[in-house]
Amino acid sequence: MKTQILDKQSFQISEEDSKRITSLRFLLIIFVVFIHANLTPDDALNYYHYDFIQPKWIEVFKNFICNTLGGAAVPLFFLFASYLQFSKNDSYPTLLKKRSKSLLLPYILWTVITVILYFIAQSIPQTAPYFQNPINIVRAWKGFDWIKIFTYHNDIYPLVYQFWFLRDLMILIILSPILKYLCKKFAGGMLVFVSVFAIKGIPIFCVNTGALFFYIAGYYFAAYKISFFKIADKMKIYEYITLLALTIPFDLMFESKYNFGFIKTLISCLFFLKLSSSFIKHQNLYGKLKYLAGYSFFLYAVHTPFLGTSINKISQQIIPLHGILCLVQFLLASFLTIVFGTILGILLNKICSPAFRLLNGGRK
Repeated sequence: MKTQILDKQSFQISEEDSKRITSLRFLLIIFVVFIHANLTPDDALNYYHYDFIQPKWIEVFKNFICNTLGGAAVPLFFLFASYLQFSKNDSYPTLLKKRSKSLLLPYILWTVITVILYFIAQSIPQTAPYFQNPINIVRAWKGFDWIKIFTYHNDIYPLVYQFWFLRDLMILIILSPILKYLCKKFAGGMLVFVSVFAIKGIPIFCVNTGALFFYIAGYYFAAYKISFFKIADKMKIYEYITLLALTIPFDLMFESKYNFGFIKTLISCLFFLKLSSSFIKHQNLYGKLKYLAGYSFFLYAVHTPFLGTSINKISQQIIPLHGILCLVQFLLASFLTIVFGTILGILLNKICSPAFRLLNGGRK
C-alpha cells in the first residue's frame, strides 16, 4: 500500500509525540545556555582582552556538553517547528499571521529591549567597561546599522545573536510553499541534496544549511506521517551513549583531518528523541518538564546577550580562570543564567501575565 503524502488535509500528531516534544523543550534550551556560556581562549582574548589556558580534559568535557550534546538543541527545534507546521497544514496567510505573533513580534521586542539595556549599561561609568565591544556601541550606530541589528549585525548573527534561529526559521516559513513544492517534486532527492550542503556547511537559501536540512526533514516526517520518535526508539539508550562517547576519541584523533559535526548532531538528536520516552513515563517528572516548557522560549530570549554576558563577566572577575576553576566558572555561569532567567520569567508571568505572553510570543 502506497503511503499518502500530506496535501490539503492536516492531521493531528499523537498525544505521546506531543508530550515527548514538550518534555524536551526546556532541556534543549538549557544546552543552548551552556553553549553561550562556554568561554574559549579565543573569546577571552578577542572579547575580554585576557588570555587563559584551560586543561585539555576540561576543553574535551566542555566540547562534549556544548558541541556534541548541545549540538542537537537548535536542529531539533527546527525539526519540531517544521513537523508541527506541516502537520497542521494551515493556509499560507494563516501561517504568516500566527508566526508574526509567535516569532516576529517577540523578535522585534527583545531586540529593542537589548538595545535599551546596552545603551543604559554603556552610559553608566561603573558598567560601561563591561560592554565596550565596538560593534555594540549604540551611540556609534549609523542609519543602516539600525537595520542590521535585526538581520546580520556582525555579518552572521543579529544583535540578539541566538535569534539567528528565529531569523532563519522565519525565512524558511516565508519560503515554505516553494520548499514544499520542491520536496514534492523531487521527493527524497531534495533531502539528499540539502544534506550534502549541510555536511559541507555551504550556505543556501540565505539560511544555515543544517537548519534547512532539519526543516525539510520535518516536512517529510509530516508529509509521510512518520514519527521520528519511533525511529529513535529502535536503539537503546546505552547504545546512543556508547556512540556519543566514541565521538570523543574520534575528535581528539582526527579533528584536524575530518569534520564529524553533522554526524555527531544526528546521533545526539536521536539520543534526545529516545530519552524523551523516559521523561513521559514518570508523571511527576513530565509535569515539571511541561511547566518549565512554558518558560523555555523566555529563557532562550533573555539568557543572552545581556543576562548571560553580565553573569559571565562578573563570574570571570570573581573566579581565577586557571585549572579546574575554568570548569567551575563555566558551570556556575550556566547555572546562574538558567536560574535567574527562569525565575525572571515566572515572576513576570505572575506580576504581569499580558507582558509575559507578549514577550513569550503568545505562549502561556
